[in-house]
Amino acid sequence: MVPILNPNMAESLVKLAASLAGASLEGVRRHVRIVVLGIVTVPDDTPLSQGAPLVRAYRTMLRYIPQNGALEENIEVHTEVRVARDVWRGIADQVKEEDGDLLLLHWKGSTQTPGKIYGDTIDALMDDPPCDVVLARFSNSLPPIKQILLPVRGGSYSTLALGLVSNLAEEWSAGITVLHNLGDGAGPVENFRSNQAQSYSHYGEGYDSEDESLNTLQALALELPPNAKLVAMQGKLIQGIVQEAQHHDLIVVGASEGKASLSDQGSGEKIAERIARETRRPLLVVKTAKPFELKRPSPGLVAAPVFKEPDLQEWVDRWFAENTFRYREFRTMSSLTILKERRHVRISLVLPVYGKTHPVALSEYVRRAWFALIRDISLVDEILVSDPDRRLDRNEVEAFYQSGPGHGRLSEKEIIYVAPEDNEAYSRPDRGDDLGPGEAIWLALKKARGDLIVWADPTMDNFEARLVYGLVGPLLTYPEFQLAGGFYSESGETSEQSSNPVQNALVELSLRPLLGGFFPKLAGVINPICTVGAARRELLERVPLFSGPAFMTGLLIDTVVRNDLMSVAQVDLGPKPATNITIAPQLITADVLSILLRRAEERSQNTLWSNFNPAIKTVQKSGDVYSLKVEQPASMLNEFPPVDFTAGYVRHYFEPEFEPESE
Repeated sequence: MVPILNPNMAESLVKLAASLAGASLEGVRRHVRIVVLGIVTVPDDTPLSQGAPLVRAYRTMLRYIPQNGALEENIEVHTEVRVARDVWRGIADQVKEEDGDLLLLHWKGSTQTPGKIYGDTIDALMDDPPCDVVLARFSNSLPPIKQILLPVRGGSYSTLALGLVSNLAEEWSAGITVLHNLGDGAGPVENFRSNQAQSYSHYGEGYDSEDESLNTLQALALELPPNAKLVAMQGKLIQGIVQEAQHHDLIVVGASEGKASLSDQGSGEKIAERIARETRRPLLVVKTAKPFELKRPSPGLVAAPVFKEPDLQEWVDRWFAENTFRYREFRTMSSLTILKERRHVRISLVLPVYGKTHPVALSEYVRRAWFALIRDISLVDEILVSDPDRRLDRNEVEAFYQSGPGHGRLSEKEIIYVAPEDNEAYSRPDRGDDLGPGEAIWLALKKARGDLIVWADPTMDNFEARLVYGLVGPLLTYPEFQLAGGFYSESGETSEQSSNPVQNALVELSLRPLLGGFFPKLAGVINPICTVGAARRELLERVPLFSGPAFMTGLLIDTVVRNDLMSVAQVDLGPKPATNITIAPQLITADVLSILLRRAEERSQNTLWSNFNPAIKTVQKSGDVYSLKVEQPASMLNEFPPVDFTAGYVRHYFEPEFEPESE
């Protein structure tokens, strides 16, 4: 975990993190995940959601950090931005959520804060480290390192420091000098090498064999890597380290070394702080995480663990700030393609045929998508036109593959028409006009080969690539996301000054209050009925899908129940394209409410949904007479079972393009 407070330090810290982890050690090739973390702080009296603009700015800044291309194949660099009340708390919480092994922090080498050793943030982390910690004091970049000095006096940090220094020495082809202080007093400095057994007897002259210093030296010598030099010194500790540092390029000390002795300085100054002040050599300060201690309660008192439930409002606000994106953040599609190839991910674009999809407009939509996303940039690997109601005839399907003069016929391996077979196992009781993409996506999963499934809306007049790359971007960039939904802003860029950026009265006055009331975790979803989205294949295979315009509402609920709220992202897709389909607001509200009641009934075993009547009752006036007209929905809401559990389902894969590398 590498928190970034100064962007100028980012590249050097990432490279140092890779070296500390030993990612390129010969014969090891371990996989290393480096998380570059940005923390946005929000005052206690301000909702965390107010940090959304700063989160977006931080994400943009971190995107310019050199990514995996400059490092080894087995090193994964991941960026994360978090909102928190305090910087140290945000770092500690992120380390625990990521189960981090090592926390690498940049340190200025001093602090002006009274009573602090390293500074407010670092002191708080060092007092109760969430994992092993390394503080790095150096300028914007590390100079070439050929000799490393490691002063040790025993203690819990020594094993960690030796392991990290060994990794650095092998990565940089550097030598190691381990310096052990015997205490005050005049005496010669004796050299030892870990691969020379005679070192022990040489040092033992004049000392008791049971002497603690001798035992420490012998233990250190056994742990040293080959050809490392062990130096025993007597005298003032700081003076000896500073003197030896003149012949070394990097110093590594332990934060647990304690305070400098009074013979070195008249105050209780920490050794690391004193060394940082006395020498300008690059310095690493190492501290191990505190081991778990079982404390016996006082007599007469019963110790009980205290569990504090996270505040739901804070949780939703944090999600809103961290997981709300803009499509412009991912508009460099070539970068997404490189990231896709590096992660070995394939993408399927599904065009669901529903509502009043015009065949001529659909064929043009398919061609535009193929040219923009497959031919020009290779972001998408296949396009599936899913037609669950068999609305298209043979000639209309053939029109998909007519690319125009000079390009020939498009490949049927890249554009796939999907329709139910004559002996298809499933059937929908009411084959009326379906006004949602759910059934088409469910059917397309049986033929799709991609790891990510993104669905567009061909009822819109024109194909726009932003609706695809804007939704795919979060899933490619952040592996923890399972689902990305969209929303539209009137001007294309949501204004932070606008009190209500979503110009949709139905959503604001009806759907969002209903969704937030029944499922409070989803109160921050801006548009729960958006008809475009993207999800990981594993999620779509294992959740049921609804027909109708409220398809996305059901998918959001089931995703949060299965994977929790932080697995969902939402993306501002800019202005909404014109569409050739109009759905009555009453029908949308009835569908949303039907899904909410159905899921609420399943969770609480009530009978609300069973008593719900989805019929639409419209008020009509003839002269001075008012009347009610009852209209049944065009088709009943249907819930399709998870495709992974349907009879005969077999997942399809792309054929491998390259031979696997030999080990």
